[in-house]
Amino acid sequence: MAEEAEKALAADGYLHNGKWNAAVGEAANRFAGQVDLAAVVARSTGLEVDQPHNGVYTAYLEEGQFLDFHVDEFGFGEANLILYLKHERLAAARTVSCTVFIDADDYRECDLAPGDCVVFDGVLTPHGRTPLGAGEHVILVSFGFRARDQAPRTVAHLPPVPL
Repeated sequence: MAEEAEKALAADGYLHNGKWNAAVGEAANRFAGQVDLAAVVARSTGLEVDQPHNGVYTAYLEEGQFLDFHVDEFGFGEANLILYLKHERLAAARTVSCTVFIDADDYRECDLAPGDCVVFDGVLTPHGRTPLGAGEHVILVSFGFRARDQAPRTVAHLPPVPL
C-alpha cells in the first residue's frame, strides 16, 4: 500500500489544505476488503459503521508542512481511520511532526509509526498535524466510515479522543 501511495501521489497528487492527496487504489481497496475495518472502528468508538466508503492517500513531504486544526466534511464519514504507511525522520531531529486532536479538556499528540492507526470522529473532533521537521516525510491513508444509526451521534455520546 505504501508503494501504491507513493506512485499515486507522484502521478496524480494534488495539494489540498497544505498537504498532498491522491485517490486510493487497488492495494488500499484490497486491504479494506480483507480487513474488517468496520469492526476496528466499532471496538474503538462504540459506533456501528459499514466498511469504508471513502479513502485518500495523504502525504507531508516538505519541511514546515502542516495541517491546521479543522473538522472534516460530513460526507467523508462519521468515523475516520488513519493508517500510517511511512514516517521517516532524522535520528537527530529535535522535534517530530505528529497528528494532533483537540477535545473539551485537552490537546493530544499522536506520534505514530508505520502500521499504527488512530480512529476518531473527524466531523466532530478538531484535528491537524504539527509542522514537519527537516528530513521528515509522512504518508498515510485515511478511510471514511458512515454510521449505521445517527441517533447515538449526540454531544453526550461522542467517542473519546484517541490516547
